[in-house]
Amino acid sequence: MKKVDYIIVGQGLAGSVLAYQLLENKQTVLVIDEEKENTSSRVAAGLCNPVVFKRLTKSWLVDDVLANAKSFYQQQEKLLGEQFYFDIPIYKLFVDEKEANFWKQKSNEPQLFDWINHKIEHPFNQTYLDHKFGAAKTLQSGYLQTAKWLNHFREFLKKSNCFLSSTFDYSKIDFKKDSVIWNGYEAKQIIFCEGYQSIYNPYFKWLPFKLTKGEVLTVKFETLKLDAAINKGVFILPYNNNYKLGATYNWSDLNEETSQKGKDELIKKATKFIKDNIEVIEHKAGVRPTVSDRRPLIGVHPQYKQLGVFNGLGTKGVMLAPYFAQKLVNCLLNNEQLPEEVNINRFKIV
Repeated sequence: MKKVDYIIVGQGLAGSVLAYQLLENKQTVLVIDEEKENTSSRVAAGLCNPVVFKRLTKSWLVDDVLANAKSFYQQQEKLLGEQFYFDIPIYKLFVDEKEANFWKQKSNEPQLFDWINHKIEHPFNQTYLDHKFGAAKTLQSGYLQTAKWLNHFREFLKKSNCFLSSTFDYSKIDFKKDSVIWNGYEAKQIIFCEGYQSIYNPYFKWLPFKLTKGEVLTVKFETLKLDAAINKGVFILPYNNNYKLGATYNWSDLNEETSQKGKDELIKKATKFIKDNIEVIEHKAGVRPTVSDRRPLIGVHPQYKQLGVFNGLGTKGVMLAPYFAQKLVNCLLNNEQLPEEVNINRFKIV
């Protein structure tokens, strides 16, 4: 029997951040993952946007989570010897004068001083990028090259003998008084970080996921050059000498297959304001483990104390993961209470 402190199921964003924070707290871990390449964590562009463009409000907990996230990924860069996190402004391109005036009005609110620039600009070549009503940028925004970081962190786990490439078979869970056994491994707890696959987990399928499929393109332009991200119905993000274009939201076609419909939707929205040839380099799709109340799902199973979950981080997952992983670690190791708004105990088992 091989013993570890924690078994983590899933090596996406949530599982990887949690694994590292447990290791930093002198805990032994085993991360189990199928090594699929089309998970939502790997497909995501990894944008860290400190505001919600639709309402022009601060992102949830941004004052606490963003600096913490940057510090975490910078620590990872030192550990793994590569750069993964990049600061970059995100320009909101206004659709009309009303939207531009709304930005000006909101930029005078003190709570947004640190997060958006009040100045309305025309910073791009309007021959190739239509923004006749102007644009304005976010402050302190950036992005994480999620797939690159996850790949490097996986190699770190493998070299540390902390990784098992396997499908997780729930039927092999064996509960003991103060531990849990799975397939020859004994641990204090198993923490499930499975993303949308959690809907198949017999112990956590009662959690209220509201899954969404997202598709993202990697594209190149014939002439247009950008050194900032832009948003106008879709986002365009400079990425490894090309650009990420995304993303779609589909609540019915819940699979990891790319679709012509998704591709056409993104291109159609982009060509409304990009006046240049767009060449598609790559097309990916993933299913987001979004939650009905748009808050993460974190905590220990109310009946099986040897099982926990860290999931549902949503579209702001790059910012939220380090902050809430530490909250979960404090809960597991120091019996600290989790915030009520993310604790799975806010829902009843159905």
